[in-house]
Amino acid sequence: MTSTLVSSTTRIVGASIDKSAPAVQVYRIRKAFAVVQFDLAAKGRIVFLPDGAELRIIGPSCLSQCFEVVCNNQRYNIFQVDLLGPWSTPIKNGRSGAMRARAIGACA
Repeated sequence: MTSTLVSSTTRIVGASIDKSAPAVQVYRIRKAFAVVQFDLAAKGRIVFLPDGAELRIIGPSCLSQCFEVVCNNQRYNIFQVDLLGPWSTPIKNGRSGAMRARAIGACA
């Protein structure tokens, strides 16, 4: 007897965040981190985000123990322990435009 196993890589934009995700949604990392970025064919590649990059959590990742984050309009997957560790600073939502511009430049 045979069976079919179906896998989905569909992502729902605007979906609510997982309840296990922290309440703070934006973090600034204080050291460079390796993250995974998937292309349209769902092939992953390792990318290094620089010290000072600001990452906004958008939901749980398809990778185990990871969050999906956005930096400079690009989606990345980062380990929870990397994003929530002592080298990461939670950012309040009421930041100035100048700070946002610097943060976006850090991800370029």
